[in-house]
Amino acid sequence: MKRYFLMALLAGGVHAAPAASSSALSTAPHQQDLKEVRKEIDSLKKDLAQKQTVQKEAQSAIKESEQALNQTKQALATLEQKQSSSERQLDELRARIAQSRNRLAEVRQRVSQIIVRQYKNGQHDAMKLMLNDGDPNQNARDLTYYQHIARAEQQMVKQLITQQHELEALSFQLEQELTRLNALSSRKVSEKTALEQDKNQQQQQLSKVTGEIKQGQTKLVQLQEDQKRLTNLIAQINREIQRRRAEAARKAAEERKARQAAAREAARKENERRRKLAENAKKQGKPVPEEAKKQVVVKEEPVEKVDDVADGSASGRAFASLQGKMKMPVSGQIAGSFGKQRKEGTTWKGVFIRTASGQPVRSVADGSVVYADELRGFGKAVIVDHGGNYMTVYTGLSAIAKSAGSSVKAGDTLGNTGALDNGESGLYFEIRHMGRPLNPQAWTR
Repeated sequence: MKRYFLMALLAGGVHAAPAASSSALSTAPHQQDLKEVRKEIDSLKKDLAQKQTVQKEAQSAIKESEQALNQTKQALATLEQKQSSSERQLDELRARIAQSRNRLAEVRQRVSQIIVRQYKNGQHDAMKLMLNDGDPNQNARDLTYYQHIARAEQQMVKQLITQQHELEALSFQLEQELTRLNALSSRKVSEKTALEQDKNQQQQQLSKVTGEIKQGQTKLVQLQEDQKRLTNLIAQINREIQRRRAEAARKAAEERKARQAAAREAARKENERRRKLAENAKKQGKPVPEEAKKQVVVKEEPVEKVDDVADGSASGRAFASLQGKMKMPVSGQIAGSFGKQRKEGTTWKGVFIRTASGQPVRSVADGSVVYADELRGFGKAVIVDHGGNYMTVYTGLSAIAKSAGSSVKAGDTLGNTGALDNGESGLYFEIRHMGRPLNPQAWTR
């Protein structure tokens, strides 16, 4: 976007230009620049709004990713605790199984020794006990004792085998649980990795969008500064155009007044000459010359006419954009120009358009009626607010067609022409900006 360095023109170029013609100055190029700047500002604002929406969505997604990551990390921590506990239990079971196997081996060895000894000795030990000179009862008890020991050892072997099977089954279950926990932990680790990658991508997107928003906001500030400078430039050019037009109108009025005065003086002298010529002819008894019979009459120079009346062509446009293009609210003749003296001694702060009573008075632009009633010294009046601190005033109406608070479009009828309180027939029209009167003739085509 090009930059607008036009303040130098405001500083000297505008006022340094000749005041003889207002056509040397034009706001049209700057109005087009301003239109382009406003269009770019609107486009940039929409783009920023979309990016800010994306930014909020990315921030929300990152927040959700962080929550999911925290949950995954907690789940992993819990799994790690379960894994550690299962591994400890498995180690303990393996140690118990090893102890059980060792004990079983020992018992089996003792049982084997007993069985082998009994097999080798067989009936020999029994006969030996019976033929022993000792107590037969003692011998029987000893034999029974050996048998009980053998059976007890065999029972212990069975119990140890059962216990070992149970321990091995429990160990198998723990190994299965540990395998399941390891698989679940692997999935959680993969899930955590995916979440971290997703979060990183979202953070990259957020950083990119945030950077673009910052650049857009910087550009928006620059464009708004351009808009302000262009608006000020257009306003100053308009003021200079108004000043030049007012100056040209003043000089034209002075020249017209001087011409009228010179013409009246010449007519007076000519009429005086003709009067004396007629008197001399009468004194001499001669016929009065034909030229002496007629008086020289000075015709008034024609006043400015208003033919282009406000219509709907200005509807939808900002009032400030009508500078140099505005149409008057009613047709007629400019009988009172901005800044000129009135018969009452005051000066016109608008224009008085002489026209027949009953003519429709049109609104020069879109706006809202803020006053519709009698206005002391001006008869019935309507005041329209056009926004941007611009207002128009229509007075001397014979009838009012709109009420206060009504919305109007350019070309709408506000009322009918009548007369001011001093009896002058026509319409008095003002333009005001921030309460300051402007020259309506400087706003017309």
